[in-house]
Parts: sequence; C-alpha cells; structure tokens
Amino acid sequence: MTEHEAAWPPEDIELALDHDSDIDSDSEEIYDAKGNLITEEYVRDAISDVHRAIDEGRVPVPTGRPGRPSLTGEGTHSPRVSFRVPEELRERAKARAEQEGKSVSALAREAFEQFLRAG
Repeated sequence: MTEHEAAWPPEDIELALDHDSDIDSDSEEIYDAKGNLITEEYVRDAISDVHRAIDEGRVPVPTGRPGRPSLTGEGTHSPRVSFRVPEELRERAKARAEQEGKSVSALAREAFEQFLRAG
C-alpha cells in the first residue's frame, strides 16, 4: 500500500466519539449496520480498506474545487450567474429542457448566449 503524505483522517472526518455523544464507549457495545461489533481493530481495518480503495482508484479523491466540470477550461472556475424568475417561467423552462434532453442550466446558458449575440 502506498503511504499517504496527508494527515489521516482528513480534517472533515471524525473517527472518535465526542464528549457530547449519547454512547458511553467504555460500557456500551457499538455495532455497524450489518451487526458487526465495532472495535479498535474494526476501525483500523476500515481505515486500511479506505486507503487500499484510494490506492486502487476505486474511491475518487477530490483534487480541486468540488462541483461540476469547468465550462471555462480545465483547472479554472466557471463563474455563476443567477437570477430569480416567476414559478410559471421556471416550470416552462423545466418542461422545455426536459423536452430537449438537457438541464435548465444548459437551456438558460444557450438562451443567454443567443440574446447576447443578437445584441
């Protein structure tokens, strides 16, 4: 297995019970959804499984900004434009987008481009 240089666990993952937990980890047994007793060995094995899945490419590891692919170009952020519309217009846009097999966002982008070209 490849050694990971980043700290484990990542900052956004909590692997320990905090002091506010309803579970008394010294006296209560904790089980996973399949009924397996969760022990320190279980947690170590789970962490090893995650590392192995990352190393084998079975788990995507975020490398940049979260979200959809950039429309501007790889490695760059696509700016967002948002505006409010009446419910009836939104429903019409949803129906048209569905009819054309695209998202409302793609439909709006195309309409915005056409409007600006007509300028």
